[in-house]
Amino acid sequence: MVDLGSNFYCQAKVPDTTYIYVNIGFGFHVQLTLDEAIGFIEKKEKLLQKKSDQYTRDIAKINAHIKLVYEALKEILNLQKGEKTTLRDDLYF
Repeated sequence: MVDLGSNFYCQAKVPDTTYIYVNIGFGFHVQLTLDEAIGFIEKKEKLLQKKSDQYTRDIAKINAHIKLVYEALKEILNLQKGEKTTLRDDLYF
């Protein structure tokens, strides 16, 4: 199936499969051999995995900061009112 755009696809026959076109981003396509394409895909996969790992670490740091701020707010509210206040439990991560 060949993507014609806007979710329209059609069947196609490719007479020569020596080269394929790979979308490298920003609307650019590069003609590569199958071995070159596999190499590109492996490098791209490693890059995306590194980005995913970094985002996961960033999310963990942000969640830790949210917990810290939440606990600090809880203490501040308890000190100001002199009584235990109930905060929404669903905000606690």
